[in-house]
Amino acid sequence: MLVAGLSMKEILSLKAKLAKEFSMKDLGLAKKILGMRIIREKKRLLKISQAEYVEKVLKRFNMLDAKPVNVPLGGHFKLSKAHSDDSR
Repeated sequence: MLVAGLSMKEILSLKAKLAKEFSMKDLGLAKKILGMRIIREKKRLLKISQAEYVEKVLKRFNMLDAKPVNVPLGGHFKLSKAHSDDSR
């Protein structure tokens, strides 16, 4: 289980409550979740990287030597919620 929040006091309180109900071990700061790497930048800024997963997929399909190409979408084009498919 990954616990994240804005207040360290609240996080510690939640972890204490969970420890009373369940057998658990605190593994410290998370470095990975669901195959994605967690990158900490500055204070309170987290980024998720799927670079390792992408490399694994490229390797699986023998595409590690593939050349990147630009997406054929004009730089002026801005995506918005109106462009999403809400039928899911």
